[in-house]
Amino acid sequence: MDQTILAVASGAAAPTPPHAAGRSGVEEGLERAFKTTVQQAPSSLREPCREHFKKRGKHLRGKLAYSAARQYGSSSQAASSWAAAVELLHNASLVHDDLCDKDSKRRGQQTTFRQYGEAVAVCLGDYLIAKAYEFAARAGAESLHLLSSSISALVGGQAAEFASAGYPAWSEYEQIAVSKTAPLLGMGVVGAALINQQSAPEAELEHYFYHAALCFQMINDIRNFSGSDGAEAPCSDLANCRPNAVIASFTETLPKHLKARFSLWADKIRTGEIIADTVETREWWQRLCASDAFSDTAQRLHFHFNMASASLVRLPPNLQSVINPLNQWLALELTKTRHCMSKHRDN
Repeated sequence: MDQTILAVASGAAAPTPPHAAGRSGVEEGLERAFKTTVQQAPSSLREPCREHFKKRGKHLRGKLAYSAARQYGSSSQAASSWAAAVELLHNASLVHDDLCDKDSKRRGQQTTFRQYGEAVAVCLGDYLIAKAYEFAARAGAESLHLLSSSISALVGGQAAEFASAGYPAWSEYEQIAVSKTAPLLGMGVVGAALINQQSAPEAELEHYFYHAALCFQMINDIRNFSGSDGAEAPCSDLANCRPNAVIASFTETLPKHLKARFSLWADKIRTGEIIADTVETREWWQRLCASDAFSDTAQRLHFHFNMASASLVRLPPNLQSVINPLNQWLALELTKTRHCMSKHRDN
């Protein structure tokens, strides 16, 4: 790992979370919540819901929400409900995201969209949002306004992918990535304070999660070029002209005439006017690999990680202990991206 990253990550190590012993508890709580969600689903959605929850994620957002809730004084039951609300909202966003992107694979299995169709994917995502509100209300009604504003920001970021003409410039990419990722990260901590009628340093938390969200998305974008992000095929973001940090770095350095040509090609693919042509896709792929896009993206990734880590050490110690496991996970993921980038440099 980069020495700067090591230094900052270790500097943010803070105390061990006082509720670390409850990490197995949060997993059990989420398991119960998911089981209840499946059992209470309308009969028409029960099978798709069960299939969706067959493969679980890392529960990073739920663990963060649970730890924050316990830190602010919630009972284990209320903290579990808050963690479930955050995770259910995250899962709803995944179902809808797969539909928007027409993705076939998620966590190694067929997406709801691919297996059951567009209408069922819309309905399942809506059902999971409804259940998220139910669990949030159990944790504390004070969280409901935040849940609503977080969903608004999230769907705005998702819609921004499809609302603009041409391939997004780097500044546009940042706003899309942050809007799609930061709300569900910061919500777990800020909502935990609201539930317990306490205040959280929202400006400082927003600064941390802004940069952490960019790290999340950029790591996933780099992995897309190796197929290790769970996409159906490597480089699917390039083939489908989706917002991606590596591609945004690449297009930023293109001469004006090539940038215009790439944007026109991207618009036609995203609107379905053409299907990605193998010859032209390979041409752009070769140009991208010959560019500094991977190294530029790596530098940006390291910058945003260091900015996040610097923000973390300025937070109160109790919040450092809550967020530090997430930051350490990001540091570990940064090391894994090196293999993806070196592999493509070698090729």
